[in-house]
Amino acid sequence: MKYNKLRSQRVAYRWMVIPSLVIYLFVMAFPIVLSLIISLSNFSGGKFFNGNPWHIVGVQQFVKLFQGSSFWHATRNNIYLVFISVFGQLPLGIFLAYIIYRKIVKFGPFWQGILYLPAIISVIVIGIMWNLIFSPYGPIAEVVNKEYYKNYNSKLVKVMESSFNEDGKLIITNQLVQNIIKINPKSVEEKYENPELGLIGVLESIKDEEKEMVLSDLSNLFSPVWSADFLSKDIVSMLPILFVTLWCWTGTYLILFLANMQKINSETIESAQIDGAKESAILIHIILPEISGTLVNAAVLCISGSFNSFAMIYAMTGGGPARLTQVLSIYMYEKAFVGVPNYPLANAISIMMVLFSLVLVFLTSICNKRLKGENNE
Repeated sequence: MKYNKLRSQRVAYRWMVIPSLVIYLFVMAFPIVLSLIISLSNFSGGKFFNGNPWHIVGVQQFVKLFQGSSFWHATRNNIYLVFISVFGQLPLGIFLAYIIYRKIVKFGPFWQGILYLPAIISVIVIGIMWNLIFSPYGPIAEVVNKEYYKNYNSKLVKVMESSFNEDGKLIITNQLVQNIIKINPKSVEEKYENPELGLIGVLESIKDEEKEMVLSDLSNLFSPVWSADFLSKDIVSMLPILFVTLWCWTGTYLILFLANMQKINSETIESAQIDGAKESAILIHIILPEISGTLVNAAVLCISGSFNSFAMIYAMTGGGPARLTQVLSIYMYEKAFVGVPNYPLANAISIMMVLFSLVLVFLTSICNKRLKGENNE
């Protein structure tokens, strides 16, 4: 009787699991297997069955992928994203959660809401918003240009203070021309082939104006202008994206860690305080061991999110300039849907993304097991 009851329970469990298993196989496993098959073929589009003839050609696309510099550049950018996510978002999320949990800062719920707010905004909106902020006409450019203008104008006043006669008219001399050029030679050289003759022409055209107008005209014409061109350099091109990634998702992990900290027995912390433990010791020896499982899960989410960061980066930079901010997901999209499609190569990229994610998750699980072993000892 008891055996029949256990058997019926097992059958019931299986029937409850089967629908979820079928959905998983259809939604997750089948696309991965299909993607692997296409990556090993010469499939050129159209109907998969009864369409253009195609056959398995081996690992040609993977060889082509590894030999190209674009793949390794995109992989490097993804590694940057993984690094800033795991070693930026998680530590910062833990720190912010801890100071709110321990009430080191006032108005904890308010800061929770403010820091979590970016996570509920569409990533497309975030990408477009930060693209505008970093643009030459955005708020950053406006603030910096005002400072540039003030700085240039103050230097110009010092240079030209003795260059006006008693009537307030400008006296043009070679020394004055040289001194003005020295303030910002790049700006004058960009505007005129012969900086000295060009500047003399400008001074001649405004010499009859009032002193304030002369200074204003020269400042408007030659003061430095902020430009985002420095972001087109390979070394710093990813910095805005890394900053926005950190800003956008740190609040999510703050909420996750804070929820787990609130489950910790407060008596343990009170006992540690009575024994003279400092806040840093409480964080390291009590809080972190208690939330270690959540920390590992958060690391897995960070890794998967870093390889799935298409929308925000595409809205923010489109992978540019000159593909400097291209990541694997954008590289895959371009090969599949931009220009002449190369479906096998695009699927090879997707397979590599899956493999990279699995390797990083595996390494994370190994680190977790070692940490648990050390804690048990």
